[in-house]
Amino acid sequence: MHQKYDITLKKLLKDIPSAFLKILTGFETGKFLDITLVDIQYRMPDLIIELPDSSILHIEIQSTSDSTMLMRMYLYSALIFGQYGRLPRQIVLYVGSKPHTMKNQIGPYSYEIVDIRDINCSELLKSDKPEDAVLALLCNSDDMDAVIAMILEKLSLLPVKTMNDYIIKLLNIADLRNMSMKVKQEVENMPITMDVRESWLFKEGLNEGKREGVTEGKLEGKLEGKLEGLFEAIELGLELKYGSAGLELMPLVRAITTIDKLEEFKNLIKKAGSVDELKGFFSDNSGV
Repeated sequence: MHQKYDITLKKLLKDIPSAFLKILTGFETGKFLDITLVDIQYRMPDLIIELPDSSILHIEIQSTSDSTMLMRMYLYSALIFGQYGRLPRQIVLYVGSKPHTMKNQIGPYSYEIVDIRDINCSELLKSDKPEDAVLALLCNSDDMDAVIAMILEKLSLLPVKTMNDYIIKLLNIADLRNMSMKVKQEVENMPITMDVRESWLFKEGLNEGKREGVTEGKLEGKLEGKLEGLFEAIELGLELKYGSAGLELMPLVRAITTIDKLEEFKNLIKKAGSVDELKGFFSDNSGV
C-alpha cells in the first residue's frame, strides 16, 4: 500500500476511532497489540486489536486490489493463532476508489472485505473522536462539500497543535477520493495558521507551479519531503514493534541527515531483535 496513505490510516486506526470500530466490530474500544509476526520472512500486519470480549481483530488496509491478499491473510491467520492461541477475526479494509477484485475465501477459510464507502459518513461525524471525523472523508455521502465542512468544524474545536495534526492527516488521505485540492482550499479558508507543507500534497510537489525559488530550492524541498517520509515510516515501525521503548529512539533518528542512513536504519528495524540492538546502530554511525 502506498506509504502516504498507509502511515496516516494506520495512525488513525491505531488511535481506536470508537464509532468506526463499532461499525466494524460492535465494540467502541479495544487494546492495540504491539506485534511482529515472524516466520522465515519478516511480516508486520497493519493492525491487530484485542477486543473487550478477548477476541483478536486483524485489519489490513488496502487502497488497491492485491491478487495475493487471500494467501497473505491465510498466512497471517495461522501466525496470529500460533502466537495467541486464538483465531482472529480478519478484515481487509478497502479504501480505494475503484471496485476491488480480491478473493476472500478458499475452502472453509475466509476473511471479510469491508469497503469503507459502504459506511455512511454521518455515523462517524456523530462521534467526538477526531479520528472518526477524518475517516468520514473516505465514506459515503451525497454531499461531500458538507462533509468536509463538518469535519473541519469538528477539528477546529481542538487545541491548535492537535488540530493541525489531524488536518494534515485529512490532507494526506484526501487524494484517495480526488479531493486534495478541495480540502486544501477549505483549510486555507479557515481562520487558523498552520504549515500544510507537512502533508504529502506539498511534499510531492503538486503545487510546485505556484512556488517561487531557484532549482536548488526545489531540490531541497524534495529532499526534506523524503526525509520526513522516512522519519514517519521509522516512527511507525518503532512504535508497532517496540512500543514506547522504540519511540525513545526518535530523537536520535531525527539527528540523521542522510537518506541512505535512514533507509539502512529502517531496514534494521525489520531484522533487529531488541531496542538495544537498534541503539548499536547509533554508536556505530556517530556523526551521521
